Amino acid sequence: MFNFSIPSQLKAWIDRVVQAGRTFSYSEQGPVGLASGKKVIIVSSRGGMYAGTPYEAALDHQEAYLRTVLNFIGITDISYIRAEGVAISAEREREAMVSAQRAIGGLTLTYQKAA
Repeated sequence: MFNFSIPSQLKAWIDRVVQAGRTFSYSEQGPVGLASGKKVIIVSSRGGMYAGTPYEAALDHQEAYLRTVLNFIGITDISYIRAEGVAISAEREREAMVSAQRAIGGLTLTYQKAA
């Protein structure tokens, strides 16, 4: 997370991917995503703590924005893996990395069972 949102490089990539006629189209009922049936795993790190806190709604514009963009192009199967609080202390960073690695392991098992 950069300043409560996404890095400019990711925004530039999104601007290149989200294109009318390629990843979405317009219909009489409004825009229609053309990338349905895909799975996305968002892996992020954050210096502070946001998920599940009072700060989430006010300051976490990263996940809401990414979910909106992905839903717009038809992707609704989205999983999040977060390493939060990595700037708080060395101990918190270690805990965040262990937690993220566990979450990755859990997703790996989930997708293996689904296959």
